[in-house]
Amino acid sequence: MASPLVIAVDCSTTAAKAIVVDATGALVGTGAQALDTQTPAPHWFEQHAPDWWAATDGAVQQALGEIDDRSAVTAICVTHQRETFVCLDADEQPIRPAILWMDGRADAEARRYGTQRVELLSGKPADITPGLYKLLWLRDHEPDTMARCHRVTDVHTYLTHAMTGRWVSSTASVDPLALIDQATGDYSDELLALAGLHRAQLPDLVPAGASLGPLRPDVSDRWGLRPDTVVVAGTGDGQAAGLGLAVTDPGAAYLVLGTAVVIGSETTSYLPSRAYRSMISAMPGQTTAETFSSSGTYLPTWFRTEFGDPELAGAPDPRLERDAAALPVGSERLLTLPYWNGAQTPHWNSQASGITLGWQGCHTKAHFYRSLLEGIAFELRMQLDGLEAARGGRVDVIRAMGGGARSPLWTQILADVFDRPLEVCASGEVSALGAAAIALTAIGHFGSIPEAAAALARTDTVVEPRVAEAAEYARLRALYQRLYTETHDLLHSLHDLGRHDDTRGEQR
Repeated sequence: MASPLVIAVDCSTTAAKAIVVDATGALVGTGAQALDTQTPAPHWFEQHAPDWWAATDGAVQQALGEIDDRSAVTAICVTHQRETFVCLDADEQPIRPAILWMDGRADAEARRYGTQRVELLSGKPADITPGLYKLLWLRDHEPDTMARCHRVTDVHTYLTHAMTGRWVSSTASVDPLALIDQATGDYSDELLALAGLHRAQLPDLVPAGASLGPLRPDVSDRWGLRPDTVVVAGTGDGQAAGLGLAVTDPGAAYLVLGTAVVIGSETTSYLPSRAYRSMISAMPGQTTAETFSSSGTYLPTWFRTEFGDPELAGAPDPRLERDAAALPVGSERLLTLPYWNGAQTPHWNSQASGITLGWQGCHTKAHFYRSLLEGIAFELRMQLDGLEAARGGRVDVIRAMGGGARSPLWTQILADVFDRPLEVCASGEVSALGAAAIALTAIGHFGSIPEAAAALARTDTVVEPRVAEAAEYARLRALYQRLYTETHDLLHSLHDLGRHDDTRGEQR
């Protein structure tokens, strides 16, 4: 009997990607379609929800075009950009563009409504990222949108409805909106009341891995698949990345080096803490604890765009990497606080901004570049320490993925700062592979999601920490940890000064 095949879709911020995977984790088909993001105002990020389906449809058809026997495909599972949502009218059409996870318009709402009670229920420290605060922004700034809103759907719900006709999603996919009570796994009446929503406006909830039914006949016909191909409830791209790296127990962690950077690990119960944000896990009875910083690969890309080779347009620069790698640990006493997009874990302070301390005439752009990479690494080590202290127990295994994992310089800095080996998966669609693990478990090929994840995960290389460099970074971390504390008030004053100037400009 031929090995079953499953389709895994990762509808991320920049593209919809599809892979066809066999039971060993081998990719037998791949496809991708780019997504456009609009910025109609500073710090606003929006997409057209129909593009999610058009890109997914194109990516799946592209991936299926690379396999010989489509009848072997038995299931499809979706992972997706989290916190992003769209409001639909009674005709199931978008009322306005979807608001993305990285959209910053709800800063005031996060500070006003992000009480300890809201944080305890949702498991998410107040920040601009959760959908709840953007829903509150819509309530206060676009009341007509919310008056016409018949449904609020995350990306997973939107795509699986296009596939099945059902308005249903997994708890792990909807949870990032911050409308679910972490203790019960069901919608919180308090959080719904705060947002001005009722349950009928939201998708029905099922566990990750549950069957959502077969593909709609028009979809299965267009894709050339069997009519009984099942759609399996997936999870958000962060939790799925953990599965794609076989991070399924508290002793391991995944490190996502993407536009934002995330450290995630599993807990066997809900343990609320501001040292991380809690997400409902794809694995029954577990919670995914994640640290979060929005200045990930965004920051080195920003540097290369503004100060690097203009012909590269922000793309990785081998010469810059080489020059930065030749510099000593600490960038010759140049220290950077990487809060270009505010501070998230553990400060959750949208009024914070970036600082580079120690400039001297000997410093070059390579020093600055390396200092940015080191600053993000210091921040991640501080977050890991906080996660371990709040949750209890050491993380012994760290597995890294994402665009930043392709940089030998950055991965070595991270291994030295963490002072433990870094297992790197620099290639492949790791989040989609996690969705494939869920699908293969759902069709019964594996007995559990951890078993499937272990069978599918791949490691490209292991970066070992260097003894002398790790010791030097430990000394520098002591200074780094003082940098935010001792400039906190100055950063707030600077932020408020900027708001005052903006107000005067509006009056003029």
